[in-house]
Formats: sequence, structure tokens, C-alpha cells
Amino acid sequence: MKLLRWLLVGMLASAAQAQAPQPLVITAHNVTADTVSVRGRDVVARPGDVIRYALVFTNVTAGPVRNIQFVDPIPAGMVYVLGSATADHAVRIEYSIDSGKSYAARPVIAALVNGQRVEKPAPRELYTHVRWTVLGSLAPRARVMAEFRTQVSEAPGEAK
Repeated sequence: MKLLRWLLVGMLASAAQAQAPQPLVITAHNVTADTVSVRGRDVVARPGDVIRYALVFTNVTAGPVRNIQFVDPIPAGMVYVLGSATADHAVRIEYSIDSGKSYAARPVIAALVNGQRVEKPAPRELYTHVRWTVLGSLAPRARVMAEFRTQVSEAPGEAK
């Protein structure tokens, strides 16, 4: 793993969260870099390298927080590593293959097999977003860390 990115998020007010049934959505904004410094040396990410993305949410309010969602787009030039999304709290993990419009635990695509239309698991190259929904509530000062891995599919500067 060549790169590590952390996103730290804290809530400042809980009153709006208590009144609204809408989820608190935490969206990552990935920054793409061609090089990263590892032990004092600049290293170039190359096709096949694996990169870990991590998001951290800390409840800085005086009360519990519910309906927390992490949403992380998969950066251009990267391919999701199947089975790599995890969290250190009970969560439901879902994926999008349509730029975040819809999510499913196992996205599928339609295919023709022997003249019949069937659903097949979507290939990892089609994954565009990862979403974690925290189950239950998060106590004051508690934190949740979610992460996933991608694999570099294109050389730096070639990503579209």
C-alpha cells in the first residue's frame, strides 16, 4: 500500500440531527496525487499498486448521534478491491455502480445468456462509490472508522 488518506469529521450540533430523520451523510473528497513521500522518498503510484482510504467520524456532541452514513467515491484511475470495505463499528456496506444514484450490497448488471436476460454480479471496474451506514447510535466522544482499498488501474496522468 503506497498511500493513506484520513478524513476526520466532527459534528458541531446535534439539535438538527435529533429533529430530522434524514441521515447525516459524510462525503469524502479524495485528492489524487501522482507521488507520495514514503520514508523520505517520493514514490510514484503505478498500475497494480493498492491504496487504502480511511474515513473517521467522531461524535463531538453531548448526546448520541444516529443515521450516520459515510460515502466515498472511488477515484478515477482506481478500481475497488472486492471485499476490502470494513469498519470498526456495526455498519451496512453498500456499493454504487451508477455514480451514487443507487446502492446495493451486491450490485448486479443485466446480461444476455443463451438469449435470456439474467442478472450477474457487477464487475469491480464498474464500482463508483462505497457507502457505510452506521447501525444504531454513536455515543458522545465515540468514533467510527471506515476504510476500503483500491488498485491503481491507470498510470498517473492517464485517469479520465
